[in-house]
Amino acid sequence: MAEEGGPAIELRQRKKPKSSENKESAKEEKINDTPVTERLPKHVLFQRFAKIFIGCLAAVTSGMMYALYLSAYHERKFWFSNRQELEREITFQGDSAIYYSYYKDMLKAPSFGRGVYELTHNNKTVSLRTINAVQQMSLYPELIASVLYQATGSNEIIEPVYFYIGIVFGLQGIYVSALFVTSWLMSGTWLAGMLTVAWFIINRVDTTRIEYSIPLRENWALPYFACQIAALTGYLKSNLNTYGEVLLLIDECFNLHVHDDVGVQPLPLVSSSNISVLAR
Repeated sequence: MAEEGGPAIELRQRKKPKSSENKESAKEEKINDTPVTERLPKHVLFQRFAKIFIGCLAAVTSGMMYALYLSAYHERKFWFSNRQELEREITFQGDSAIYYSYYKDMLKAPSFGRGVYELTHNNKTVSLRTINAVQQMSLYPELIASVLYQATGSNEIIEPVYFYIGIVFGLQGIYVSALFVTSWLMSGTWLAGMLTVAWFIINRVDTTRIEYSIPLRENWALPYFACQIAALTGYLKSNLNTYGEVLLLIDECFNLHVHDDVGVQPLPLVSSSNISVLAR
């Protein structure tokens, strides 16, 4: 019996070194599989920084130049600075002039609260009816513009009409910068952003009505919508699948609108509920 037990013990002792060797080899494999963080060369980092810096500079410059262009074009078209105040207001063609009239009512009100009350209990727009003009006609931009005009002390520096159209032209510059960034994120090069801005300016007659109807709701809403598209594109760029690309393209190119008697309200197809689905 002792002789039989001897070989069994020897076999067990022989198996133990194998298990220890396997553990050591597994540890070596793990060590070899772990990625080693290597520092990028300085010239590569400099190229990336230069690319980002030039792209951001081009985006900001494009937006500023477009805003200045709109201001100069509007001045040449209507001789705006040489007109009286009433003649300047007449240049707001179509139904867009009514939005500017509410902006003037807010400035003429003795206080901000009183002005908001008069707009929310308006009985001058619709005959024999009292309506909430702020909600029904989306007068939130006029409320914000009137607050900024009085809070910044601009009433001592610039006329109300110039402050109003200046805000709208500035938002159009942000609109162009957002289009630039969106194209840059989707293509990976800021040259595509320059082409997008050039296409937008060349076809501005078909893409915007800012040239003759400044107070329209779309001129206030489209810049924020373009910024949302740029932010969503940057968020989904790293893990965007085919379904997400198609849905994002549909949302950007064929944006649905609800048309009512007052203005246009966008209905984005990409919402917060399906962002998690797109990121999978």
